[in-house]
Amino acid sequence: MTKNLKKILIIVVITAALVFIVFRLIGYLNHRHDKAQGAYLEKHYIFDKNFQTGKINTDSSGNKYFSHGAVTARTLDLFRFLEQKFAVKSLNELSEHFNKVKQYLNSQFDGPEAQKLFEIYQKYMECQIKISNDSKYEGKTPDPRSLLSLLYTIQNFRREKLGKETADVLFGREVKESEYLFRKALIIGDNTLYGKEKENRLQKLKGDMWDGEVISMVEDRNPYNRYHFKMQLYQKDMSEMDEKARKLKVEEFRKEFFSKEEIKRLNEVDKQITQEKQTMERYRVAEREILNLQNITQEEKNKRIKALQDKFFGKEAEAFRRREAMRKGLEK
Repeated sequence: MTKNLKKILIIVVITAALVFIVFRLIGYLNHRHDKAQGAYLEKHYIFDKNFQTGKINTDSSGNKYFSHGAVTARTLDLFRFLEQKFAVKSLNELSEHFNKVKQYLNSQFDGPEAQKLFEIYQKYMECQIKISNDSKYEGKTPDPRSLLSLLYTIQNFRREKLGKETADVLFGREVKESEYLFRKALIIGDNTLYGKEKENRLQKLKGDMWDGEVISMVEDRNPYNRYHFKMQLYQKDMSEMDEKARKLKVEEFRKEFFSKEEIKRLNEVDKQITQEKQTMERYRVAEREILNLQNITQEEKNKRIKALQDKFFGKEAEAFRRREAMRKGLEK
């Protein structure tokens, strides 16, 4: 082996080692960053009650998209309209897109306002393109904690590019609503918490983030859905109760959401479900006895099982056989 070849091999090995070290270091730093960001979000909101989503300022000019020298919450609607109206097929046509947007803004607004809106729109589009094409801003898991962290990362990127005030005015409403939903999901999905603690934390979350402000999201007012939501919150409590205590807790929750007549109908449904469950259990026992018989043919077994189904399910026997056929088909 020549000296030059040895030198080349040494350089290749050293370079590979350095690349490996750099990648490990980047991974370590990213992990440290994610951990620090997660810890920050445990104690701080992206937007709390001090950010009022309902406030949309307009001045005497009546321009709902540009007021007192700054964008308003409605400007995002305008930008999205422009993005769609003058959409292009590739980034190579972006300059053409911007030319059309500029012409449109000049036709709709006074010169200085049109120019300022155009400058902000350009930065807005840079953000949209980067967020859409960079895997760093891609949601890789439905976990609400990861999505909350991603939401924070995206909004911080917008703040860097657009300026904090502009980014928050444009996207604050959407980000705050998403943040509320993610934080709410974290509380609901925490299997270490009992129902009362979950309710207390949800109430605190609502106060911390909205504090009496009318939430733009429509909250579910359907009594049946609210009842099931309460049952979901108290899942840990219910799992640790005996059957009697669990039944009493269900009755307590139903009295909270339903009238006496509605409770009566729910109890009747419960009774019917219990009877159907017992019927199915008895059928499965009888079916297994037939299937385990050794002294008859498969044809005879099928005949006896069909008769058994007719006995247990009556008019619903045919529907039951179709469900059974589908179930067996899926199991293959």
